[in-house]
Amino acid sequence: MGTSEVVDYDKVKSYLKKISESYSKVDKFIGFNEKELHIELNKKKGIPGTLLSPFKYEGSLNGNNQRTLAGRVIHFGVLRSISKIDDYDLESATIAECENIGFGVLSRIYYDSKNPNSKWLYKNFDQNTVEFNELRLKSALGLVGMEFAFTLKTSQPLVLDVNEWSDIDTL
Repeated sequence: MGTSEVVDYDKVKSYLKKISESYSKVDKFIGFNEKELHIELNKKKGIPGTLLSPFKYEGSLNGNNQRTLAGRVIHFGVLRSISKIDDYDLESATIAECENIGFGVLSRIYYDSKNPNSKWLYKNFDQNTVEFNELRLKSALGLVGMEFAFTLKTSQPLVLDVNEWSDIDTL
């Protein structure tokens, strides 16, 4: 378990954006906003190069009276447009390339999670939680790739600030 710095949606999104911008095999990052992804999908020219897009962010709490942990499940996709949507060999090769790029992203997350300077990510990534599956999005662009999911196990203190509640003394 890493440091006690609280993790949230914005930290995860910013981190994924930063590493995707640093990775030579990713050309564009689109955040968790589904509308933003649909705008890209509706462009007539398709998506140039490789797109990394987080798809889903979810979690659950687990703990006891001393410590609460949050398991945050992060889903992201690595996608590319293919020029001929009925070229199944091209589709298969593109999915395989996206799979390799996704493992590159996961390798970076794993690497960063071993670095004590990575603050909230330190010791919080468990490669045993990784799952992945192929993607074929319904689009005239022939958008295919690979979706990955992993869990970050982080501290999530449930500490009440009584000054934020007007009715705390009336209950």
